[in-house]
Amino acid sequence: MITQVKLDYINRVIEESLDGESLELNGKFLGDEGVEALVQTKRIFDVENLDLSRNKLTWRGAHHLFHCQLFKNLKRLYLGENNISDKGVKELPSADFCENLSLLDLRYNNIGPEGGMAVVQSKKFRKLQVLIFQENPVSDETLITLAKAPTFANLRKLNFYRTEITPKGIKVLAKSKVLQRVKHFNLARNYLNLESAKLLANTKTLTNVESLLLFDTGIGDAGVKEIMESAAFANLKTLRVT
Repeated sequence: MITQVKLDYINRVIEESLDGESLELNGKFLGDEGVEALVQTKRIFDVENLDLSRNKLTWRGAHHLFHCQLFKNLKRLYLGENNISDKGVKELPSADFCENLSLLDLRYNNIGPEGGMAVVQSKKFRKLQVLIFQENPVSDETLITLAKAPTFANLRKLNFYRTEITPKGIKVLAKSKVLQRVKHFNLARNYLNLESAKLLANTKTLTNVESLLLFDTGIGDAGVKEIMESAAFANLKTLRVT
């Protein structure tokens, strides 16, 4: 039960954190109860940016957030470094703000293949331009489904850093017609090898890439050479490898 004291507290935090079109609650340690209290204020927030990163949220807090109707104009949602898990993120597509989102940051949230698939199988994210799965083991299944999903054709930035991607996922990614507009890929710290580099170098569709992060993978010097000499990456400005 949310007490009046808790409601008064969350209202003070909101007033301190509202900044024009943004509600910046990063690192406020709200917890699930804090999000529940925020929802119970019944305030309508005319904000485009909501940052709830680093708030010790679990699926319970995610449930309250995704089923409230207080953020109808939301365009950018930052939920990084919480623990909403598969159970929480599976409810995200039911949120009434999903169809307006241009940025979704889910990094470090203990999301596996089940949760990843719930996101990429949804038809709600047609306006999404930035998708960050970093440090969630969503695996090849999520990347493969995303690469074939027309809903995500507007993506410009895709972050799959340390998400348990292998050459199996890269093979489908390299042939993706859906992701032709992506300019920034982060595929670092995955189980990639020389074959992965060759697959990317031979892409006919990912030709708008300007930055490609492949550090802490196994592509080696030969893989770097493949990418650097690839005609497909004529627009490449940044390549980070180790």
